[in-house]
Amino acid sequence: MSLQANNLTFKYFKNTTKPVIENLDFTVEKGTITLLTGKSGSGKSTLGYLLSGLYPESAGFLTSGKICIDGVDITQLTPNQRVPYVTMMFQNPDLQFCMNNLEQELAFCLENIAVPEADIPVLTTEAIDFLKLEPLRTQPFHTLSGGQKQKCALCCILALNSQYIILDEAFANIDPQSTKELIGMLRQMNVTVLAIDHNIDLWEGHYDQLISLDGSAAKVFDLKLDLPHTDETIITATALQVNGIDYPDIEIKKGSINAVVGASGSGKSTFFKTLIKQHPYKGSLRFNQQEVAKTRRKRLFNQCGIVFQNPANQFLALTTYDEVLFSVKRWYKDKNTQWQDAKTMELLRMFKLDTHKKYSPYMLSGGQQRRLAVLSMIAGSQDVLMLDEPTYGQDYENMCAMMQLLKEKAATGLTIIFATHNMQIAQQFSHQLITIGGEKDV
Repeated sequence: MSLQANNLTFKYFKNTTKPVIENLDFTVEKGTITLLTGKSGSGKSTLGYLLSGLYPESAGFLTSGKICIDGVDITQLTPNQRVPYVTMMFQNPDLQFCMNNLEQELAFCLENIAVPEADIPVLTTEAIDFLKLEPLRTQPFHTLSGGQKQKCALCCILALNSQYIILDEAFANIDPQSTKELIGMLRQMNVTVLAIDHNIDLWEGHYDQLISLDGSAAKVFDLKLDLPHTDETIITATALQVNGIDYPDIEIKKGSINAVVGASGSGKSTFFKTLIKQHPYKGSLRFNQQEVAKTRRKRLFNQCGIVFQNPANQFLALTTYDEVLFSVKRWYKDKNTQWQDAKTMELLRMFKLDTHKKYSPYMLSGGQQRRLAVLSMIAGSQDVLMLDEPTYGQDYENMCAMMQLLKEKAATGLTIIFATHNMQIAQQFSHQLITIGGEKDV
């Protein structure tokens, strides 16, 4: 009994010469945990959509091959018939939610697989209790952190009780301790897991097989950084409180690289948004010697760039090229068209997005979208760049390229603040570590 793909070839456009997946054979044995890795953009998420039956039903063309679950051809099953066999959790949980909160979402999921109405409240409570998510039961999704949303999405997936579960970077925004607890729970359950993840260390001791989609070897992050010393203070926080979260006193130097760490839901993203006047606060928060609450929002937006956890929410253009060009034109108005084009292509090549310049940003992989959002921000001349989980979805090579480029920008005076759950990156790639306490995420 297994989830099996034979001779798969898939392309998004019918007339394209290079398929996303070509002649692939793939097997996940029942009762095992398989870890799938590979370079960003190599087709991992696409394979997940194929194995779960979402493709080619909703997009693309399967030009050869067959996918069977326990001997059943998945293309012959309706969506309702597929659920007992396989479900998939997306990289971005916002794309998966249909309702306003976890309780409503669970009821919606169970209704869609024809669970008797009388049984839904009991099953909803069981699912919430299993993952210890009672405090989030009726909290609107839009108020939750990225890690809390991922936990809610996982709760809904587990409630559907499928035999095979596909997890696409399911724990990228969850703190390491909570992630290890969740992986341990999955190991104890009678469920088959295909986990798409760049962070192999988190799964150590739990996976039964490791498959690289493109043959790339797993590497340890070992980038050495010679970080300059800086003296001028650009941001200070004293007795800062936002939405009931108490922050430590913070001092950030101009041209420095700062890692913000803390449990999921501790307030890392909230701190970023407060810096651009998206949240009221108590205490003092000063940017360039001026209190943020008394600073014009337009000035803050001109001087502070931010890349959110879900970069797809901030794209403005129809193509990858135009997205970067938009920023280049904004910041280099005095340059001619030829110079702006050359600058745009230079930036795209840095992050290996030049071959995708005609793609819609929404057709890129999660890791590629994140790199595009970072490029769009560093194309300008802001004083501060805030990055929320910048290495989420990145393979080793692209992660190093991003870090190196950020290091070079910091050397020119750009102040960089990035939130991460990857302590190795935080420790090796920052002048200082800012630990935000708050209550640990449920």
